[in-house]
Formats: sequence, structure tokens, C-alpha cells
Amino acid sequence: MKLSLCLETVFTDRPFVERMQEASALGYSAIEFWDWRTKELTAIKESAAQLNLTIAAMSGNRQHALIDPDTRPGLMAEMEQAFAVAQQLRCRHLMMLSDVLAADGSATTPPPLSEQEKFESVVQGLQTLVHQASDAGVVLLLEPLNSVLNHRGYFLDHFQMGFEIIRHVGSPQVKLLYDIYHMSMMGEDVVAEMGSNLEWIGYLHVADLPGRHQPGTGKIDYRGIADWLKRVRFDGFIGMEFFPQGPGHLAARAAQEIFT
Repeated sequence: MKLSLCLETVFTDRPFVERMQEASALGYSAIEFWDWRTKELTAIKESAAQLNLTIAAMSGNRQHALIDPDTRPGLMAEMEQAFAVAQQLRCRHLMMLSDVLAADGSATTPPPLSEQEKFESVVQGLQTLVHQASDAGVVLLLEPLNSVLNHRGYFLDHFQMGFEIIRHVGSPQVKLLYDIYHMSMMGEDVVAEMGSNLEWIGYLHVADLPGRHQPGTGKIDYRGIADWLKRVRFDGFIGMEFFPQGPGHLAARAAQEIFT
């Protein structure tokens, strides 16, 4: 297992490069973040090299929805830029959303399409990106999110649809980002679901429930999950995408301890 610390949610009182320095000082060898447009990319690249940090993942599409075929040209243009940035930063994973999210996390008004039409649009959208992803050496990570609290109205809100989409796309360049917090919010038995579909999972995100704080603060059995991941020899990244309860450095250390 490889651990990545999400720097969008920890150490937010300081500049991004200082967050990278803090992650490295805590023993993390990889980080991730969301929208690359808000970042000083040259500074991040230089700092990652100096600190020997891997940029494990960043956002792909944030301005154009996969569910809407009418925005496909915009999606392609947005992703062309994202692929270029990923190559610049040597980032090998781009996180993909089914919908565009508003400032409060909810999905923006979806197009008037049926569930099947949205499903097919997501599949087709990802298929159109496979060649570029391969050329860039990037894996696209399709992420289901919970629609009961954090992302109301979000289309892809359970694992089974995500796995079905991945199967339909049929490319090693497209995997599922399985977020244990989000899928627990949706009432899933996360170990059972991951165990039945591990081949389709390219990345994990973790946070506890309730509160979306660091693992160990809530009711999800993360020590049991960590032991299980070791037994099945999961070799992907585990992204620490949580909002700290208490000081950020203590939260990051506590989460790290569970998975090492």
C-alpha cells in the first residue's frame, strides 16, 4: 500500500508548498490535490522534486460533466489541458466526476436526460479520452460520491454503477476511485464490495464517519480494513482525503499509523 495525503483538506492555513513540506516532514512520500487551475504549478513541480514527493492524483474534469453529451467538446478541451499538466507534474492519476459540482458540493442542474442516457454518456465520454490517457501515461479514476449529504444530486452515487461503467469502457486506462467514506455514507458494505471488485479499483480514499475526519475518529473499522488490504496485497494508493479533527499534523500521523 502507498499512502497519499490530500493537501486540499489539511494545513489549509498555509501556502501550498508549505503544505508539501509538512507532508514530507511527516513521512508521506505522495500527495494529491483537487483543481490544478488554482495552483502554482512550477512551484509544485520544483518542490516535489526537492522533497522527493510523488503527485499521486489530481482532478481531471471540474468544469464539464461526463453525464452531458452536449458538453463533450468542452470536456475534451478541459482534459487536454489536464493531461498536459499531469505530464508536467509526473502525475499518473486524474480524478473524474460524473457531474460538475457547485460551491456547496451539490451537483449543478443536470441535463434533462434519462438515467440510461446519462450512463451511456459517461461511458462514451471516458472512451473518447482513453487514447489521450494512454499517450499521457495517465489512469482516469472515476469517482462515485455520496448524494445523501455532501453531493446532493450527484449522478454516480453508488459503487455498482461505477463498476458497470468501468466494465463498459473496457480499458486499463480507466479505473474506479473507491472512496470508503462516501460509499459508507450510501450504506454499502465496503469490504464486501471492494473484495468482489478489487480488479476494477485503481485508488482508494479514506475518511471516517460521521464528520469526514481522519480514520480512527468514527465508526468505520479502519484497522480492520487496513489489515484486509494488506492480506489482499492491495498495491494502489490510499488517499487520505479527510478534514482533520484536531491539529492537522496529529490527524495526518494518526491516519498514517493505521495503514502502516
